[in-house]
Amino acid sequence: MSRYSLSHVSDPDLVRGLASAVGQDRSATAVVLAHLAEFDARRLYVPAAFPSTYLYCLHELHLSEDAAYKRIQAARAARQFPAIFEAMAEGRLHLRGVNLLAPYLTPENADALLQAAANKTTREIEQLLAERFPRSETLALVQAIPRHRPCPRTSVRRCPFRRARRTASE
Repeated sequence: MSRYSLSHVSDPDLVRGLASAVGQDRSATAVVLAHLAEFDARRLYVPAAFPSTYLYCLHELHLSEDAAYKRIQAARAARQFPAIFEAMAEGRLHLRGVNLLAPYLTPENADALLQAAANKTTREIEQLLAERFPRSETLALVQAIPRHRPCPRTSVRRCPFRRARRTASE
């Protein structure tokens, strides 16, 4: 029987198993981030003949582009703000949440922001950031450009902005 076939498992055991597996996944993700953060800081991709941690993750670890990018960004943020490792391992923060928070974290606001984002969904974290860091969404100034530029009367024939009239003789 395959270890991935769970049809024989009772409902209560399946619920417990799922919760346990998710807990292990969270812990493993925090460990992966810690390894990535140190790997990146030591630039160990260079002796492995890669120009970046990102390309190492793609070609050596076989992560998808999205998974590599998100984990590297989260690892860098967690290296700077180590409370992220524990928050992720305990399930208070998820990977997407860390990626959303990372650009806004400073030594002055990290503890408060990480605490405010704890146990929130992606949408709730986006809302939190929008409230704390409002952005001016002004529209760019749009100016109409005339359809045809006027040409000097002396060079009407050579004006590149006017269509040449075709005559019957052409």
